[in-house]
Amino acid sequence: MSILDRITGFSRYEQALDPQLLSLTLESQRVRVFQSHKALWLVIGSGLVYIYGLWNEVPPVNLLIWMFLIMALATGRVLVCRYVDKRLTFTSVTALYRNEVLLYVSSLLSTVAVGSGYWWVCLQGSDRAVFAVTLLSLIYAIGTTINSSIHYRGFPLLLLTNLGQGIVFLSLFRSPAEIEISVAMLAIMILLMQFGRRNADVFAESIRIRDENREQNVKLEKDKLIIEKALNVARKANEEKNRFMAAASHDLRQPLHAMTLFLGSLRHMGGDERTRELIDKIDETSSLLHEQFNSLLDLSKFDAGVITADHAEFRLDALLNNIVDGVMPEAQARKIELHIFVPPVTVRSDMLLLERLFRNLIINAVRYTDKGSVAVQARRQRSGLSISVIDTGIGIAPEDQQLIFRDYYQVSNKARSKSKGSGLGLAIVKRIAALLEMKLTLKSERGVGSTFSVHVPSRAIVDGADESESPLRADQPEEDLAGVRTLVVDDDPAILDAVTGLLRTWGCQVVSAASPEQLERLLATDREFELVLLDDMLHDEVSGLDIARSLLQHLPRQRILMATGNVSSVRLNEIRAAGFVVLVKPVDYYVLRQALQEAMKTPVD
Repeated sequence: MSILDRITGFSRYEQALDPQLLSLTLESQRVRVFQSHKALWLVIGSGLVYIYGLWNEVPPVNLLIWMFLIMALATGRVLVCRYVDKRLTFTSVTALYRNEVLLYVSSLLSTVAVGSGYWWVCLQGSDRAVFAVTLLSLIYAIGTTINSSIHYRGFPLLLLTNLGQGIVFLSLFRSPAEIEISVAMLAIMILLMQFGRRNADVFAESIRIRDENREQNVKLEKDKLIIEKALNVARKANEEKNRFMAAASHDLRQPLHAMTLFLGSLRHMGGDERTRELIDKIDETSSLLHEQFNSLLDLSKFDAGVITADHAEFRLDALLNNIVDGVMPEAQARKIELHIFVPPVTVRSDMLLLERLFRNLIINAVRYTDKGSVAVQARRQRSGLSISVIDTGIGIAPEDQQLIFRDYYQVSNKARSKSKGSGLGLAIVKRIAALLEMKLTLKSERGVGSTFSVHVPSRAIVDGADESESPLRADQPEEDLAGVRTLVVDDDPAILDAVTGLLRTWGCQVVSAASPEQLERLLATDREFELVLLDDMLHDEVSGLDIARSLLQHLPRQRILMATGNVSSVRLNEIRAAGFVVLVKPVDYYVLRQALQEAMKTPVD
C-alpha cells in the first residue's frame, strides 16, 4: 500500500468501497469543504493583523514572505474545496480517492507553511515574534483536528509538520533553549493526537447512527407504503363486504320472508295432527334459521362499522316487559320461572339495539337454565342504572368467562345443539354494549348460576320524564281483518304470492301489483283501499318510499306499511322519518298480523 493509500484509507484501484466507509468519507469531505469556505477570511484578517503588529519586530521581507505563503495556501485550499464540492455527487472510488488526496495535501502544505514561521520570522525576530508565531501554530494545530475525522493515521503528520518545527526551533535554535515551552508544545501535540483519535471514533459512530436512522426511515417509508397498500386493499375488501352484506341482506331475506308467510298460510289451512306437527317443526326450523341469519348479518355489520346508534327517548321498563312476555312461552315450556322487577324508567338510547342486547341475554339465561328461575332486575346507582339478568343455570367456569363473548363460542354445547343457539348472541351483546358505551359485567359460579349486568350511565337516564304510560304497550285488543281491502306491492313473485295468500287466509280482500307500472295502471281505475303493504326496493328509479308518499292523498300514513330487506340504518331512519311503519324482512306472520291490526285502528278522514 502506498503512502497516499494509507492516508486515504483505501486504494484507488478498489472496485467497490464499504458502504459505511463510503458514507463516512463523503460526510467528512463535506465538513472539511464547509470549514474551509469559512476560514479563508479569518486567515486573511489574522495575517494583516500579524503584519501590522510584527512589522518592527522582524525583518519585513521575511514577515511578508511567511504571510504570503499562508494566505496563498489558504486560497489554494479554498479552490481545492470548491473543486471537491462540485464532485461530491460522484461517489466512485476514484473520485473519492482524488478528493482525499487533494484535501490532505492542501492541509499538509498549510501546516508546513504555518510551522515555517519559526525560520522566516523567529530566527531574526524578537521574543514577541516568537510568542506570536507559537500562538498561531497552536491555533492552527487545533483547527487541523477536523482532518482527523476521516482517517486518524494521517493526522499526526499534520501536527508534526506544524508544532514539530516549533519544538525543534525552541529546543535547538534558541539561546538559552526554552525546554519548558517545548515540553508544553509536545504535551499539547500528544493531547491533540488523543483528541483526534477520539474525534475520529465519535465522528464515525455518529455517521453510522445517522445512516442507520436513515435506513430505518427508508424502511419505515417502505413499510408505510406497504401498510397504505394493505389498508387500501382492506378498504376495498370492506367495501366489497358491505356490498355483499347489502345484497345478502336483501336477496336472502326475500325467500326467507316468503317461506315464513307461506308457512303462516299453511298453518291456517289446518289439517290432521301429523300435518300440524310437521308445520310446528318447520316453524321451529324457520325461526332458528331466521335467528341465525340475523345474528350472522348483524355480526358482520358490527365488524364492518356500518351500524350506528339512533338515540331516542323510550320506556326501558316497557321494553323489558315486552321482551319477557315474548320469551315467557319458551320459559314455561322448559318449566323455568321468569320474573321481572324493573321500576318505571325512561332512557335515551337506541331502542332497537338495546332490545337486541337484553333479548339475547334473557333468551340465553332461559336456554342455559335446566331448573329454577330467571329474573330481570333493575337497581338504581349513583352513576346510573344497573340492569341484571340473573339465572340459576349451569354457571360458567372462570376460564370460560371471557371466552363466551367470542364468536361461535358456547359453554356446554359441544354437540352444537340448535336449541341453545348459534353462539353469536353474547358476541353481539358485547358489540352493542361497546357501541352504546354501556359497561357489561359478568359474575358466575359453576353449578350455581350467572348474573349478566348492563350499566346504563346516568347521562342516558331521562329525569322527570312522563312515565305514566308505556309507548311499547302490546296488550291492545286484536282487530278482525276480515273484509279489509288491502293493496300489496312487491316485485318478488314468491313474496307477492305468499303475502297475498296469507292475507286472504285472514279474510282480507287483496289486490296485488308486481311493479310501479302495474301499480300505476291499477290506481287509474281503483283507489278504494283500506291498507297498503308496500315493498321499498321496487325499482332503480322509483322506490317504495316514493310510491308511499304519492298514496298519502288516499290513505293516512299509519295505514301504509313498508316492508324492506334493506337493513341499512340510514334507509330505515329515512322511512321512519317520513312517518311510515317499516317492517324488516323476514317478517314473522304474527308480527305482520299485529302490525296490520294496529294500522286499522287509525281512522280514515
